[in-house]
Amino acid sequence: MARRFLLLWLALNSLAFIFAGQTWWFLQIDAGDQKTAITGSGFDSDRSISAILMFGLAALLFVAFSRGWAAVVISALAAAASLFLVGLLLTGFVAQNIGGVAQVVEKQTAITILPILSENQPNLVSGHLQAWGWMALVAVLLLATIQLTYAIRVRSWNKSSAPKADRTQTKVAQSKSHPEAEDTISLWDSQR
Repeated sequence: MARRFLLLWLALNSLAFIFAGQTWWFLQIDAGDQKTAITGSGFDSDRSISAILMFGLAALLFVAFSRGWAAVVISALAAAASLFLVGLLLTGFVAQNIGGVAQVVEKQTAITILPILSENQPNLVSGHLQAWGWMALVAVLLLATIQLTYAIRVRSWNKSSAPKADRTQTKVAQSKSHPEAEDTISLWDSQR
């Protein structure tokens, strides 16, 4: 069961990376004599997205090769980071905060957007959030759920698996139930 959760963790983290790399914001800037259309990805809008998703992958690698309380703590920390990212994305979407996309616009067009936005001139800058942003939000929310569930259940999954000593004792007991035959006919009978 733990392997399935780790595979889900990997798949959702990868999906979140893919969705964050897509176009989230589509902006149109009316600078008087010219109209410019600019797009920005999730990575452009907020630098912390890539850092939190990378932390999720590093936590996955650590959890995959550890047991006990270390796996619980790291998985819980990854879930907390993912939930923080969900909150960050939601507040950014609701407030229509384009974040770092303004810097991309300034580099590409030499138009500074932040003063335009602070002067409340929405007719100069118009734009909307694309579906990729919402898909990334859902992927990160599911990722946080998987990480939190893993943190809660991993101790019970490890206890349910038989210790290595018990597995070897069953093999020894099986070999004692079939004593080695000394002649070929007895050997043949024991293997039937």
